[in-house]
Amino acid sequence: MYQTATPGLQVAPVICYESVYGDFVGEYVKNGASLIGIITNDGWWSDSPGHNQHLQYATLRAIETRRDIARSANTGISAFINQKGEITQQTAWWVPATSRATVHLNTEQTFYVRYGELIGPACQVLAVLLLVLTVVRALLNRRTLAA
Repeated sequence: MYQTATPGLQVAPVICYESVYGDFVGEYVKNGASLIGIITNDGWWSDSPGHNQHLQYATLRAIETRRDIARSANTGISAFINQKGEITQQTAWWVPATSRATVHLNTEQTFYVRYGELIGPACQVLAVLLLVLTVVRALLNRRTLAA
């Protein structure tokens, strides 16, 4: 975490593909990040939708953590994203530019930050329970037919 001289400002330095992992970014927020800074090189996406998708991941991180995001992409789309996941300002792809915006700091933790990924593990548990239920029913049906 990068701490600054500005009171309350602690920046989570997220580098490139790390922004794809919500639990990784969430750890920065758990540790006190009040702003997320994403630094990336989207040039390797070339002329594909990849650089746009990568930008959209940043909007998800803003929603999950309720943090503003300052995204700097040296060959992609630089942007400022508010806590609602709305892109408030962005540059064009592969066009040299500078931009400046006001960001809002937040220190509250969202449900997602506190508890992390629950949907995936819950679905895994549910799948195992359904599998067990299916096997038990099949065994009970065999027993009933055999009797």
